[in-house]
Amino acid sequence: MSEYTLRDGRTLILRDPTIEDAEQMIAYTKIVGGETDFLLMDENGIEGLTLEGERSWIRSTLETPNTKMFLGFVEGELVLLCDVRAAVRKRIAHVAGIAISIKRAYWHLGIGSIAMRAMIDYAKETGVLRTLSLEVREGNGRAIALYRRFGFVEVGRHKARINVRGTYYDEILMDLDLTQNP
Repeated sequence: MSEYTLRDGRTLILRDPTIEDAEQMIAYTKIVGGETDFLLMDENGIEGLTLEGERSWIRSTLETPNTKMFLGFVEGELVLLCDVRAAVRKRIAHVAGIAISIKRAYWHLGIGSIAMRAMIDYAKETGVLRTLSLEVREGNGRAIALYRRFGFVEVGRHKARINVRGTYYDEILMDLDLTQNP
């Protein structure tokens, strides 16, 4: 568990998930999914996700090498969910995908930067991970600026990959070379 002071003076607590967090995490995905069109989920959360499925996901995260999930809490409220998820195949085990979501009421407080630093530091500490990858929807300028600030570069696009209410958007692929980024 780590504590960070936010721009408004409140404290963000980052910690690993527990099985007991599963229900709260499902509710969180429905909230953040309904707050923005930049995530792959909507107000229904993650399609088909059950409580047992979320518990299984948490167990898998806790047991998988070079993989870590961070939950962020402000005054007891879950406001951040992010993770570093290593590839399981041996030939690409040095690569991990990252994901991040933050409740809208907590945007502009520095939580994204704290989460990015925590994920990058964790990845470097593994001694195995060499590349972090992420996908971001075109038009999400604030997120893209955050990723670039931490050294991520665009490496490709999936054209018209994301459909939000009948409008198609490119999915931008970005990587961070951990061997070049101190």
